[in-house]
Amino acid sequence: MNKEPLAGIRILDFSWIIAGPTAARHLALMGAQVIKIGSSRRLDPSTGGPPFQIYNQSKEHCALNISTPEGVELAKELISVSDVLIENFAAGVIDKMGLGYEVVKDIKPDIIMLSSAGTGHSGPDRDYVAYGSLLQHYTGWNSISGEPEPGPLKGGIWADPWVGMELSMITLAALNRRIKTGQGGYIDYSMAESLTSAISSSLVAFQMSEFPPVPNGNQDPFLFPHGLFPCKYEESWIAISVETVDQWIGLCRIIGREDWTTNEHLFDSKAREEYGDEINEAISNWTIGVSDDQAMETLQGKRIAAAPSMTLEHIESDTHLNSSGYLHRQEFSDGKIRSMPTLPWTINGERTKNLHPAKSIGESNRFVYENILGLSEGEIFQFEKENIIY
Repeated sequence: MNKEPLAGIRILDFSWIIAGPTAARHLALMGAQVIKIGSSRRLDPSTGGPPFQIYNQSKEHCALNISTPEGVELAKELISVSDVLIENFAAGVIDKMGLGYEVVKDIKPDIIMLSSAGTGHSGPDRDYVAYGSLLQHYTGWNSISGEPEPGPLKGGIWADPWVGMELSMITLAALNRRIKTGQGGYIDYSMAESLTSAISSSLVAFQMSEFPPVPNGNQDPFLFPHGLFPCKYEESWIAISVETVDQWIGLCRIIGREDWTTNEHLFDSKAREEYGDEINEAISNWTIGVSDDQAMETLQGKRIAAAPSMTLEHIESDTHLNSSGYLHRQEFSDGKIRSMPTLPWTINGERTKNLHPAKSIGESNRFVYENILGLSEGEIFQFEKENIIY
């Protein structure tokens, strides 16, 4: 018996790069049959790279040229036997292809369609070209993150995985609603609004004080000490955060500053900031003599929040991540064994069993077109010859 919670759900993944594929990957790992729709006419930009292996883990992958009328008709046939459609084309593109929601719901009335775009599908900015790394600037995130010293604003790509997780949660909610009501629906998702909602407290703080929040690097507005400290080996660091008086006293004893344990003035976090440079220097003098793992074990032994700043090599060999089953060893088509992330939760104490490496484009053609749509080998061959299954 299949215990995966989404067993029996079929999802068509028309999305590419990061956000949409990440959402579909989460759903695949929860047991859904996810079919990634791609085309050699315009390959997913991440094809062939390590990110592609993560974002498209545990999916089927078929080729379909939906720029042709015949390709659109095949897409409609797949829609008729599916539960969810995910796409993240620019606003208006899916409609121009002839696969907008008004068309899709006529084919499958209870279909759930998720359309994700940088700025959504309405409003004056809807036609802007946008990627997650750009949206971090567009939505104000990068104005409040980073170091306090003036300098170039830093970018990143965390917005896309964040959005992918939210899209998967929205899909689960929509599926739950469909179970209760029998209704599908159309979800118009704005990445920009999602990111701005996550800094709503900073936005309100600015409106209340008329002064914009400023980046504070590794510092915390309420806790001190709070930051990264150098350890024994090159480019190794320990993150430390002290919240309570007991943690402060424990830290002082570890770093050899017993005199601070009787200074009640320093029991207050704000008061400690007055001696910030001296305290940080004392902590660094201790951490520089030990490894990051030794520092963590010593500090955690006194119930002080501390953890190494992990390198990728460190993560791959991490005992906890491997023993918990989060990192799963898989054999790839090149014969090599690699550690692949799964989902950061268990269900009834078990990890997902729907695990296989990402497939190359067209690898699932026979499965999709023969087993699901019932096409003959001759029909498939003809579609391939005409660059429709392409």
